[in-house]
Amino acid sequence: MKKITVTILKAVLYVGVLTPLLSACEKDQATAGQTRPSVKFEKDFMERLHFPLSDAIIYSKGVGLNRNAIIQSFDIAKDGSIYYNQIAGNTLHQMNIIHGQPGEENPGEMMVLEYFGHGSNMAIEETKHGTYIWMGSYGNKGSDGTYGGSQAISRIKFVPGTTVQCDAGETFYLPGAKNIHPAINQEKDLLGIEFSEKKSGFYIRNFIVYRLSEAMKLEPEKMKLAEKITYGGEDQRPEVSEITEISARNLSRLEALFHIKLADGFGDNGGLVGKYAFQGFDIDEEFIYYYEGWGNDNDPKKSSHAIVSVVDKRLNLLSRKEVKAFEDPDLLMKFDMSDRGYFEAEGIKIKGNKLYIGGATRKIMKVTWPNGKVENIDRRLANILVY
Repeated sequence: MKKITVTILKAVLYVGVLTPLLSACEKDQATAGQTRPSVKFEKDFMERLHFPLSDAIIYSKGVGLNRNAIIQSFDIAKDGSIYYNQIAGNTLHQMNIIHGQPGEENPGEMMVLEYFGHGSNMAIEETKHGTYIWMGSYGNKGSDGTYGGSQAISRIKFVPGTTVQCDAGETFYLPGAKNIHPAINQEKDLLGIEFSEKKSGFYIRNFIVYRLSEAMKLEPEKMKLAEKITYGGEDQRPEVSEITEISARNLSRLEALFHIKLADGFGDNGGLVGKYAFQGFDIDEEFIYYYEGWGNDNDPKKSSHAIVSVVDKRLNLLSRKEVKAFEDPDLLMKFDMSDRGYFEAEGIKIKGNKLYIGGATRKIMKVTWPNGKVENIDRRLANILVY
């Protein structure tokens, strides 16, 4: 298998926070701004990101979901089916979790989550008892009615046709973390979390990886969220602002496998990532996969952009590649994915030796809704590429 050449970049503003064991073994390497020995990265899918758009890399395209809203993230089940999440249109307090086959228009299996947040990253866990959705929860309602700033993580059994709120299922909490999102690598028994802090005008993103089995063994505890949240006021329900008490598994009681911090702002102040907006992440035993991108503002004379970066547990940037398939508006129109070349990155998943990346496109088209209503709209469509 082809080895990717490792470029080790110094990042003065980024601090790698290692486990006690790793610090003990490599304490002379743990100072910010110093070069650390890199971890060997042997997956070759990064080298395929320069391929132009073609049928060979399209896993699913042009999927319209329940509401005319873009996907926020997705996951791929063992049988190849897809779980999507999307904010439920102008019903801003709801997040739709939708299950369907590749290319299936308006999939029928759907569950609704209320007050969870923005849903920037999600994951599924498949067990003998069913499929569980991992999602940031206990979001805060902003002045514009949108929800974000999730302060906890929920594990919710996927039950189509149901609507649940944040206290359903199991809750995981890391005191002090906000804007928190999960990732799961079930095969390798890993739970990853990402949460952000804003400092000096840019975001510092924390990535922490635990053993999933150890997190599941934690006993729930009564605790209060660190900050007040506002929720409700929709569907004739009262709006509430409170510091909420929850029953949750306290992740701070675990020893992390690793913890690194990355600052957005590629090229500014030595930034490794973040030239474009953060669009999701995934994890491996020794790596964080960081996904970023930006649409073309619906201007067919411009290109959309997506970038995948691989950072190891010692804070070395091992690979950073532009996704060629996002850049050519003419090819996006040729493959009937977009009529203006718009392709915004949304969600990333690593499955064995395959990389799946998601994106939202737009196209003026006639739509027949489940209630029978027919209209021409600027339809938001979900797409997934595989490498």
